[in-house]
Amino acid sequence: ISAIDTQRPLTLRDAQSLLDIPGVEAMTPVVSGQLSAEFTGKSRRTLAFGIGPQAPTVWGMALARGQFLPEDDLIAPRPVVLLGHTLAKSLFGNVNPLGEKMRIGGMSFRVIGVLAPKGQMLGFDIDDAAYIPAALSLQLFNREGLMEIDVLYNEQEASSSVVKRLSQRMIERHGSEDFTVQSQDQMLASLGKILDVLTFA
Repeated sequence: ISAIDTQRPLTLRDAQSLLDIPGVEAMTPVVSGQLSAEFTGKSRRTLAFGIGPQAPTVWGMALARGQFLPEDDLIAPRPVVLLGHTLAKSLFGNVNPLGEKMRIGGMSFRVIGVLAPKGQMLGFDIDDAAYIPAALSLQLFNREGLMEIDVLYNEQEASSSVVKRLSQRMIERHGSEDFTVQSQDQMLASLGKILDVLTFA
């Protein structure tokens, strides 16, 4: 679910409300942008993702060490961070980053985990990224609303049925269809068209 010309922001409460929809197995709010990551004099401009505790399930993330974001209150989470493999290596070298305090966007975070290498995704090096609680990323980016909400649904469910249920819930909450719901198949089809155009160009 992504925000378009929203009359109301796409909120963390919206994200929470999707978890009791039949067929939905996990969800993560998403906010992203560039921020400065700092540790003991070293600084690196990096991609920062604001996510929820279920992001590893939704996105298929794996740990190299430590733990994922804890099941905190989505609205008032602890300031903890997961580091992508490349970012951890760049800032910490051979030092074990677990338990260390670092700054992201000027805010102090405690490192609780380092992700296993995953590579590129849609042109982004997601190993060179920091992953923080979505509520804190909203503060750092000075945003009222989320960019999107990603949902994992049961593979035995028809994607069209799940999309319909998600749309109905969001319309109930927003009063109008000021959002876009796309299944993975639809997203891949759209991406395929974009890549065809790029290839042709």
